[in-house]
Amino acid sequence: MFEAYKTTDLENWLETLYIQNDIIHPSDLLIDNVAKKLGIKLEYMEGAREVAIWDEEDAIIFLNPDKPIPIIRKIFFHELCHPLRHYGDQTGSIESFITLQERQANQFMLYAAMPYYMIKQLDLPRSEDQISSFLSSTFYVPLQLAKKRVDQIKRRIQQADLDNKLRKQQSNYKKSYDPSNWSLETKAIMNQLYDQLKGAP
Repeated sequence: MFEAYKTTDLENWLETLYIQNDIIHPSDLLIDNVAKKLGIKLEYMEGAREVAIWDEEDAIIFLNPDKPIPIIRKIFFHELCHPLRHYGDQTGSIESFITLQERQANQFMLYAAMPYYMIKQLDLPRSEDQISSFLSSTFYVPLQLAKKRVDQIKRRIQQADLDNKLRKQQSNYKKSYDPSNWSLETKAIMNQLYDQLKGAP
């Protein structure tokens, strides 16, 4: 179903990172496994504010074990973005910079929790309605997050389809503007117009 999907640079970077660290299948995406393989420390604390703290050498992610596992996983993959993709922590940063980093982390979360290279290996249900539920249970993420990932993939496929149609249209326009493709009548009219313009004051 997703054959026309084109991965982003971030997805390609993440895929390379995961594969280099032997994170190949959905079962490899256990929080403790991902953290260990990527050198991230985890701290589970009841009532903790979920946050990542990192510098050039170390990173730790605090998680609250009181929440349902799919929610914890969603939070983990969001926080994972910060030490992997951002420099310094957000303390003292201007609000617009923090907002940008949070948006990037939300995008990253979709890719990290449900990597496309893993999705395309799955035997997906035929019904589009069932795909989100299937991804939710396979990757153990909230259903809403799985729906968001499926919608994102579908939108990108639709965009690729529109881009291809536009390229074909532009290619046809270029052919029609090429004088070597003009009919004899068109050439005669264009020559007549050219002569008139030459004689204009």
